Amino acid sequence: FTVIERAIVDKEVRNKYYNPIYYQISQGIASIPGTALLALLTTAIIVGLTGLQAPVWYFVTMFLALVCAEALAQLVSHVVPHFVIGMALVAGMYGFFMLYQGFMLIPSDFPSWLRWTYNVGFHTYAWRTFMYTEFHDLGELESPNAFATGRDVLVTYEIENVNRRNDMFVLLGYAAVLHLLSFVVLHLRYTLFKGKVIAPTTKSGGVS
Repeated sequence: FTVIERAIVDKEVRNKYYNPIYYQISQGIASIPGTALLALLTTAIIVGLTGLQAPVWYFVTMFLALVCAEALAQLVSHVVPHFVIGMALVAGMYGFFMLYQGFMLIPSDFPSWLRWTYNVGFHTYAWRTFMYTEFHDLGELESPNAFATGRDVLVTYEIENVNRRNDMFVLLGYAAVLHLLSFVVLHLRYTLFKGKVIAPTTKSGGVS
Protein backbone atom coordinates (compact mmCIF):
# COMPACT_ATOMS: atom_id res chain seq x y z
CA PHE A 1 0.00 0.00 0.00
CA THR A 2 2.92 2.35 0.61
CA VAL A 3 3.93 2.12 -3.05
CA ILE A 4 0.36 2.78 -4.16
CA GLU A 5 0.11 5.81 -1.83
CA ARG A 6 3.45 7.26 -2.92
CA ALA A 7 2.00 9.76 -5.40
CA ILE A 8 -0.37 11.07 -2.73
CA VAL A 9 2.46 11.35 -0.21
CA ASP A 10 4.62 13.20 -2.76
CA LYS A 11 1.82 15.68 -3.37
CA GLU A 12 0.99 16.29 0.27
CA VAL A 13 4.63 16.63 1.31
CA ARG A 14 5.18 19.25 -1.38
CA ASN A 15 2.03 21.04 -0.26
CA LYS A 16 3.59 21.15 3.22
CA TYR A 17 0.64 19.35 4.79
CA TYR A 18 2.91 16.96 6.62
CA ASN A 19 6.51 15.86 6.94
CA PRO A 20 7.36 12.45 5.43
CA ILE A 21 8.71 11.38 8.81
CA TYR A 22 5.25 11.90 10.32
CA TYR A 23 3.83 9.75 7.56
CA GLN A 24 6.14 6.89 8.52
CA ILE A 25 5.30 7.26 12.22
CA SER A 26 1.56 7.27 11.52
CA GLN A 27 1.90 4.31 9.19
CA GLY A 28 3.77 2.32 11.83
CA ILE A 29 1.23 3.14 14.54
CA ALA A 30 -1.74 2.46 12.27
CA SER A 31 -0.43 -1.03 11.50
CA ILE A 32 -0.37 -2.10 15.17
CA PRO A 33 -4.12 -2.78 15.72
CA GLY A 34 -4.41 -4.89 12.58
CA THR A 35 -1.22 -6.75 13.43
CA ALA A 36 -2.47 -7.44 16.96
CA LEU A 37 -5.83 -8.66 15.65
CA LEU A 38 -4.13 -10.96 13.15
CA ALA A 39 -1.84 -12.34 15.86
CA LEU A 40 -4.83 -12.88 18.16
CA LEU A 41 -6.84 -14.73 15.51
CA THR A 42 -3.82 -16.84 14.57
CA THR A 43 -3.23 -17.70 18.22
CA ALA A 44 -6.87 -18.61 18.81
CA ILE A 45 -7.05 -20.85 15.74
CA ILE A 46 -3.70 -22.61 16.04
CA VAL A 47 -3.63 -23.01 19.81
CA GLY A 48 -7.28 -24.03 19.84
CA LEU A 49 -6.81 -26.71 17.19
CA THR A 50 -3.42 -28.07 18.24
CA GLY A 51 -3.44 -27.52 22.00
CA LEU A 52 -0.06 -25.78 22.05
CA GLN A 53 1.23 -24.67 25.43
CA ALA A 54 1.44 -21.10 26.76
CA PRO A 55 -0.97 -19.24 24.43
CA VAL A 56 0.13 -15.87 25.86
CA TRP A 57 3.72 -16.51 24.84
CA TYR A 58 2.50 -17.67 21.44
CA PHE A 59 0.51 -14.46 20.96
CA VAL A 60 3.36 -12.17 22.04
CA THR A 61 5.86 -13.94 19.81
CA MET A 62 3.51 -13.96 16.83
CA PHE A 63 2.62 -10.29 17.34
CA LEU A 64 6.25 -9.13 17.48
CA ALA A 65 7.17 -11.28 14.50
CA LEU A 66 4.35 -9.70 12.49
CA VAL A 67 5.44 -6.22 13.62
CA CYS A 68 8.91 -6.98 12.24
CA ALA A 69 7.42 -8.33 9.02
CA GLU A 70 5.30 -5.21 8.60
CA ALA A 71 8.26 -2.92 9.28
CA LEU A 72 10.41 -4.74 6.72
CA ALA A 73 7.65 -4.58 4.12
CA GLN A 74 7.32 -0.83 4.71
CA LEU A 75 11.06 -0.32 4.34
CA VAL A 76 11.18 -2.22 1.05
CA SER A 77 8.13 -0.37 -0.26
CA HIS A 78 9.93 2.95 0.23
CA VAL A 79 12.75 1.78 -2.04
CA VAL A 80 11.16 -0.14 -4.91
CA PRO A 81 9.34 1.59 -7.79
CA HIS A 82 6.47 -0.92 -8.09
CA PHE A 83 4.57 -3.03 -5.56
CA VAL A 84 5.07 -6.24 -7.57
CA ILE A 85 8.83 -5.82 -7.26
CA GLY A 86 8.39 -5.15 -3.56
CA MET A 87 6.31 -8.28 -3.06
CA ALA A 88 8.89 -10.42 -4.87
CA LEU A 89 11.77 -8.90 -2.92
CA VAL A 90 10.08 -9.29 0.47
CA ALA A 91 9.05 -12.87 -0.33
CA GLY A 92 12.64 -13.67 -1.29
CA MET A 93 13.98 -12.16 1.93
CA TYR A 94 11.48 -14.10 4.04
CA GLY A 95 12.41 -17.29 2.24
CA PHE A 96 16.09 -16.59 2.93
CA PHE A 97 15.37 -15.95 6.61
CA MET A 98 13.36 -19.17 6.93
CA LEU A 99 16.08 -21.25 5.30
CA TYR A 100 18.61 -20.11 7.89
CA GLN A 101 16.45 -19.86 11.01
CA GLY A 102 17.82 -23.17 12.32
CA PHE A 103 15.06 -25.65 11.48
CA MET A 104 16.09 -27.19 8.17
CA LEU A 105 19.78 -26.80 8.97
CA ILE A 106 21.00 -26.50 12.56
CA PRO A 107 23.51 -23.72 13.29
CA SER A 108 26.52 -26.01 13.77
CA ASP A 109 25.97 -27.44 10.27
CA PHE A 110 26.12 -24.02 8.61
CA PRO A 111 29.16 -23.41 6.41
CA SER A 112 31.54 -21.04 8.20
CA TRP A 113 30.89 -18.28 5.68
CA LEU A 114 27.11 -18.52 6.24
CA ARG A 115 26.93 -18.61 10.02
CA TRP A 116 26.15 -14.91 10.22
CA THR A 117 22.82 -15.57 8.48
CA TYR A 118 21.44 -17.31 11.57
CA ASN A 119 21.28 -14.02 13.46
CA VAL A 120 20.10 -11.80 10.61
CA GLY A 121 16.48 -12.82 10.14
CA PHE A 122 13.79 -12.12 12.73
CA HIS A 123 12.37 -15.58 11.93
CA THR A 124 15.22 -17.10 13.96
CA TYR A 125 14.16 -15.44 17.20
CA ALA A 126 10.45 -16.09 16.70
CA TRP A 127 10.90 -19.74 15.69
CA ARG A 128 13.23 -20.71 18.52
CA THR A 129 10.96 -18.97 21.04
CA PHE A 130 7.99 -20.97 19.72
CA MET A 131 10.03 -24.16 20.01
CA TYR A 132 11.37 -23.42 23.48
CA THR A 133 7.92 -22.46 24.78
CA GLU A 134 6.43 -25.71 23.52
CA PHE A 135 9.13 -28.20 24.50
CA HIS A 136 11.20 -26.94 27.45
CA ASP A 137 8.72 -28.19 30.10
CA LEU A 138 7.75 -31.43 28.38
CA GLY A 139 8.86 -34.68 29.99
CA GLU A 140 8.53 -37.93 28.10
CA LEU A 141 6.89 -37.60 24.72
CA GLU A 142 3.92 -39.78 23.78
CA SER A 143 5.65 -41.13 20.67
CA PRO A 144 9.36 -41.11 21.50
CA ASN A 145 10.63 -42.28 18.13
CA ALA A 146 13.45 -39.79 17.65
CA PHE A 147 13.14 -37.74 20.84
CA ALA A 148 12.56 -39.12 24.32
CA THR A 149 11.80 -35.78 25.98
CA GLY A 150 11.02 -32.23 25.00
CA ARG A 151 14.52 -31.17 25.99
CA ASP A 152 15.94 -33.66 23.49
CA VAL A 153 14.13 -31.74 20.76
CA LEU A 154 15.70 -28.48 21.89
CA VAL A 155 19.16 -30.01 22.19
CA THR A 156 18.90 -31.43 18.68
CA TYR A 157 18.12 -27.99 17.26
CA GLU A 158 20.73 -26.34 19.55
CA ILE A 159 18.19 -24.05 21.20
CA GLU A 160 18.08 -25.56 24.71
CA ASN A 161 19.49 -22.37 26.28
CA VAL A 162 17.18 -19.87 24.62
CA ASN A 163 16.21 -16.81 26.66
CA ARG A 164 12.71 -15.95 25.50
CA ARG A 165 12.65 -12.49 27.06
CA ASN A 166 15.88 -11.54 25.35
CA ASP A 167 14.54 -12.76 22.03
CA MET A 168 11.41 -10.64 22.47
CA PHE A 169 13.58 -7.58 23.09
CA VAL A 170 15.57 -8.48 19.99
CA LEU A 171 12.35 -8.52 17.96
CA LEU A 172 11.37 -5.13 19.37
CA GLY A 173 14.77 -3.72 18.51
CA TYR A 174 14.62 -5.33 15.08
CA ALA A 175 11.35 -3.54 14.29
CA ALA A 176 12.70 -0.25 15.68
CA VAL A 177 15.81 -0.44 13.48
CA LEU A 178 13.70 -1.16 10.40
CA HIS A 179 11.49 1.86 11.11
CA LEU A 180 14.60 3.99 11.66
CA LEU A 181 15.93 2.88 8.28
CA SER A 182 12.57 3.84 6.77
CA PHE A 183 13.00 7.32 8.29
CA VAL A 184 16.43 7.57 6.67
CA VAL A 185 15.13 6.44 3.28
CA LEU A 186 12.28 8.96 3.37
CA HIS A 187 14.59 11.76 4.46
CA LEU A 188 16.97 11.03 1.59
CA ARG A 189 14.10 10.66 -0.84
CA TYR A 190 12.70 14.10 -0.12
CA THR A 191 15.99 15.96 0.43
CA LEU A 192 19.08 14.50 -1.22
CA PHE A 193 17.44 13.03 -4.32
CA LYS A 194 14.56 15.43 -4.91
CA GLY A 195 15.71 18.62 -3.24
CA LYS A 196 14.43 20.19 -0.08
CA VAL A 197 10.73 20.85 0.08
CA ILE A 198 10.26 24.61 0.42
CA ALA A 199 6.99 26.21 1.40
CA PRO A 200 5.44 28.28 -1.41
CA THR A 201 5.67 32.03 -1.03
CA THR A 202 2.95 34.48 -2.00
CA LYS A 203 3.68 37.91 -3.44
CA SER A 204 1.97 40.86 -1.84
CA GLY A 205 0.37 43.57 -3.86
CA GLY A 206 -2.58 44.07 -6.13
CA VAL A 207 -3.25 42.45 -9.44
CA SER A 208 -2.37 44.64 -12.39
